[in-house]
Amino acid sequence: MPRWANTAVVTYLSVTAAVGAVALLNSAFILGLDQLWLLRALMLLTLPVSAAYLVVGILLDLLRPPWPREFSFGGLTPTALLYYLGYLALAAVNAAVFRWVVLSTRKRAPARARAAVTAAPATPPESAADQVARPRGVNQNTKNLLWAVPLAVGLSLPQWLVARFSWCGISGCSGGGFGVSTGSEWVAILLSVVNGFILAVAVFAVRWLYPARTRALIAVAAGTLFGLLGAAITHG
Repeated sequence: MPRWANTAVVTYLSVTAAVGAVALLNSAFILGLDQLWLLRALMLLTLPVSAAYLVVGILLDLLRPPWPREFSFGGLTPTALLYYLGYLALAAVNAAVFRWVVLSTRKRAPARARAAVTAAPATPPESAADQVARPRGVNQNTKNLLWAVPLAVGLSLPQWLVARFSWCGISGCSGGGFGVSTGSEWVAILLSVVNGFILAVAVFAVRWLYPARTRALIAVAAGTLFGLLGAAITHG
């Protein structure tokens, strides 16, 4: 990988590991820091799937019986330790995906350059603009959307499930059962934004349309509509 990509990966993993270490120390030695804000920082560093991971972890922590004192170190329990290590695993997955994207992009670029040289005519081009063939319009990569978009929707399902309970509580917004529970609407809004971002990345990452700025506009529009659709479905 290029130097800038290696630097980005090392910096990202170092910052995530540092925040995770502070969260562990804060739980073990009760340093007085706001643990919820540390968890939110870990969630932001390990997006996209960490949003649902955060909320599910909090819910499981509330529902499980307390650990005996002899199994905990200060305020740090085995469950909490595994939970924080899970954020580091998510960071490693994100770094691996970033590395794969960078390497695949660098491999395709020389191949396109060799193909352009092979297909070039014997006579020199008339202008410098003719030396670079800029693809335009829809191309054969459109078929990759058939797996990229369903994959994005699949990654959004856990966030949808958590957002469903975050809008109004376990009984829904109708007020029946346990009644409407407020205060966690920000979680549902955040998860809807994350889901829109996931779909936008999937639509833009597949190079099915050129120029790239047109594909970016379509990706932003698709992500916005998907986020709003998810918010409407989960709130209903």
